[in-house]
Amino acid sequence: MSAPPPLAKAYETLRAKILQRLLDMRTTIDPALGRLDEVSARAQISAVLDHLGNFLATGDLGLHRAFLHTFMAMRAAEAQSPAAVLAMLVAIGDTAAQVAQEEGAGTLLGSELTLLLTRVTTSTARAINDLIAEELDRRLGQWHELAAIERKGPRA
Repeated sequence: MSAPPPLAKAYETLRAKILQRLLDMRTTIDPALGRLDEVSARAQISAVLDHLGNFLATGDLGLHRAFLHTFMAMRAAEAQSPAAVLAMLVAIGDTAAQVAQEEGAGTLLGSELTLLLTRVTTSTARAINDLIAEELDRRLGQWHELAAIERKGPRA
């Protein structure tokens, strides 16, 4: 899903507006972001927006999944559920698309960027759901292994 350079450049020109909109509504996006000071919230949102820009420019799905996996782990360390991470990332993507739509109203570039951001948000949600499913499958496998060991009983 590699973006032609004009779309990646158009995103970069809107990035500051997207960031400000997200900061203004951070409590609505994620209550955990609302509890952070502005500098910390800015850093977390900026990391996502930076990655979004890289993904728009490269279309590298493997790198995207790796970022999402790391981001989920970081948020899990802050006691955030995968569902909360998913909701936050979708809200960031939706907000980016909304800003692109508003700023590019009536232009082909604005329409194409809005569509691309919507597709990236969908891909992000799908990737997060896949990562969650993979983790649940891994845990289920561990549970089966432990249950088998328990059924065998203690060794003499």
